[in-house]
Amino acid sequence: MPARQYKFVSPRVIRGNRGDLLSRWGILSAVAMMTKRPIDVFCSRQSHLPPIPATSIPYGPVYNLFPPLSGWRSLAKADVALWTGGLDLQDDSSLAKLCHTWLVFFIYRLLGLKIVCVCQGAGPLESRVGRFLARAVLNQTKVFMARDKGTFDLVFSLRSRAKLIRSHDGIFLPGFEPLQHPTSKVFADLEKASKEHRGPLIAINMRLWFHFTGGFLPYQFAKASFRERADERMSAFADAFVTLIGRLRAEMDARVVLVSMYEPGIEEWEDDATWLGRLKASFANDPAVILCEDDLSIPEFTTLMNGFDLVIGTRLHSTLAALRQGVRAIHLSYTLKGKDIFDSLGLAEFAFDLNGFIEAPEAVFELARATIDQEELPARIAAITANAIAENLQVLDQALAEACTAKMASGGQRSPGNPRSS
Repeated sequence: MPARQYKFVSPRVIRGNRGDLLSRWGILSAVAMMTKRPIDVFCSRQSHLPPIPATSIPYGPVYNLFPPLSGWRSLAKADVALWTGGLDLQDDSSLAKLCHTWLVFFIYRLLGLKIVCVCQGAGPLESRVGRFLARAVLNQTKVFMARDKGTFDLVFSLRSRAKLIRSHDGIFLPGFEPLQHPTSKVFADLEKASKEHRGPLIAINMRLWFHFTGGFLPYQFAKASFRERADERMSAFADAFVTLIGRLRAEMDARVVLVSMYEPGIEEWEDDATWLGRLKASFANDPAVILCEDDLSIPEFTTLMNGFDLVIGTRLHSTLAALRQGVRAIHLSYTLKGKDIFDSLGLAEFAFDLNGFIEAPEAVFELARATIDQEELPARIAAITANAIAENLQVLDQALAEACTAKMASGGQRSPGNPRSS
């Protein structure tokens, strides 16, 4: 395979987002397996890297717009930039993110890198400016692997120069084996609760929503106004979860674990812990409602998800992490991306509209009970997951081959396909 001769770098910034970390983990594991090549990875922790030949590089300021010297050296020596997972082509949070992505890609292209967006999402793109900027980003990309049909259709409509390939999310790739003997506190808490409570083990994930505006500034630069905008609906959202958890406990004796999709203490404005803490406060004296506050490694988090009977999650990757382990999942879908991905996996009946949940939490309770009662469902999920992994490996191989067939000089001009390193 031509990619065996090329040097890869993974520069996308991920700060504590477990969903993006999981996707990158799978992507890097697969690329290393396919190419047998070491990968330079910009990251904040060595533990964020899977057990592959890799060099960790710290992020630079302004979301790695200005990498450290070691980062510049890595970028200068690399042939292909792997832009792993996540969702950057959207204008509902801010336009600044699109501008930043375009500028970063422009710099990479000046350095002669080919850019492969691996298992990325896209959308919504509602404004003309947003669509213009997204197309400009894509025009600097060699290959774009769209993680779902909605993303594929949206990116296709932009008519860019990028090679467009349909894929699944990066979590549907190798490298997610559970640990045999995890040691974090949450596992001890679960063992203790399980001595008195025998109902199903259910994870709950709740995130902040209703705060995006589609303006220029990202949320972290105007937190107070964004949160004020979300307060009323988020209060109703929390009330719906309290109702749901109350019924899970009273009618099913369920053991409930409140799980954040952010590592603790990294991005306070994005962390789910604030809202999960409020849910736990409503069940303060119930030891079978457990707030997971542990700083779990990727293998520990995978092990935790593997043990659940059901995951009910707002953040998409809380449910994808469950499916990857063959676990039942219900996604409370707040944008089209969740519905698109569940539909593409053949699990559309398990994507429930978030606003519908707020209005009628009892409907999600009934869906949860019915989902747990479906004894054949884990085998169906396992088959779907195995198929998604096989398809992802095939299209990832295609994307790498496409990126490594011919070198592109800065400015997008082709030159002979000679790698910089052997």
